Amino acid sequence: MKIDPGLPPIPLPNSVESRAGKPEENKPADAPKTDVSLSPRALQLKQLESQLEAIPVVDRARVDSIKQAITRGEYTINTGNIAQNLLNSVKEMLHVAK
Repeated sequence: MKIDPGLPPIPLPNSVESRAGKPEENKPADAPKTDVSLSPRALQLKQLESQLEAIPVVDRARVDSIKQAITRGEYTINTGNIAQNLLNSVKEMLHVAK
């Protein structure tokens, strides 16, 4: 995991619903409203978005299997791998800071 401390934080809006809509210019109040149709690509993206929302953020089966392995004393941690990755992260941060 890489963290770049040099980038400023980006402020996010409170919510999408609280944004003010654009005023409609040059349209009379009694103008008929038109239906909007989405392109096939937009429909496909919408379908993919709904499929992604159905996928859980955490793989509960994986978490449970790791918990069971820890309980049984079968879970091993590769400390050398962790240490090497930490050193690589620090080296990258020092290189970026120059």
